[in-house]
Amino acid sequence: MRNVYLVSFLLFLLPACSTFDSRSPEEIVADRAQKRVDALMAGEFEVSYQYTTPSYRTTEGVGRYGTRWAGVGMWLSATVSKVECLGGEHIDRCKVGIKVLYKAARYEPTVTFLSEDWLLVDGDWYLYQKIGE
Repeated sequence: MRNVYLVSFLLFLLPACSTFDSRSPEEIVADRAQKRVDALMAGEFEVSYQYTTPSYRTTEGVGRYGTRWAGVGMWLSATVSKVECLGGEHIDRCKVGIKVLYKAARYEPTVTFLSEDWLLVDGDWYLYQKIGE
């Protein structure tokens, strides 16, 4: 009988351990933001779209989202260069800076910087996108 309790306890405990992330909010957001831009550069708009807030996904489809990033084909690289989280004791918003090296036709490669807002929603971090833009 003791083994049944032990197994039940472990089955309850394992999912909780797998969802706990000991990294700082800045590290988590940097990782998610980099995965999103990597997906964009690979043309995987559906994957990248999953990093947007759930509320955005209820109003804008992946097709509309993809049109926002039509120029991503010119990107040579995109790297998260800075993450700054705000919110005091309870951090729920982060600013992300992304350095993009791109090459437009007939021009030399150029660097630009993107600024993104990431929000903590139901325990996970998502890119905030304004609807209709």
